[in-house]
Amino acid sequence: MKTAIRAGLAAALASATVLAAPAQAGTISQKTGVCTSGSFGGSFTLKYETSGGYHHMIGATTSSGPYIGDAGNLLLRISYRDGFTIHTIYTRSVPTSGTTSLTLPSGLDVPVTAIGSAATTFSNGTDSCVATVPIT
Repeated sequence: MKTAIRAGLAAALASATVLAAPAQAGTISQKTGVCTSGSFGGSFTLKYETSGGYHHMIGATTSSGPYIGDAGNLLLRISYRDGFTIHTIYTRSVPTSGTTSLTLPSGLDVPVTAIGSAATTFSNGTDSCVATVPIT
């Protein structure tokens, strides 16, 4: 009988420990914005984790052109508004050819109480457009 009770307590403690871990993990979000200008267009997907009162940027994927392999440039800007102040926390311009994956540096955090957004400007030298996603 004592062995059954001990086994039951051990199982209860083990399951309580297993259940506590997911509550500490953050929520992963992925948002996509698209834009077009004539036959040229772009798609931008931002991935971030929300935990501890902040949205922590993880990475981004972009694609552009009407054709796979179209060459051009993209400008990624991540910012947030806190009251009347706009904070730009990241800006990066890179050449692109079709699809581009970006790993973002750690420390790019947007407070959950602020209004955040990420915008990517796509350009192929002739046409350009801006795809924007909210960070909420």
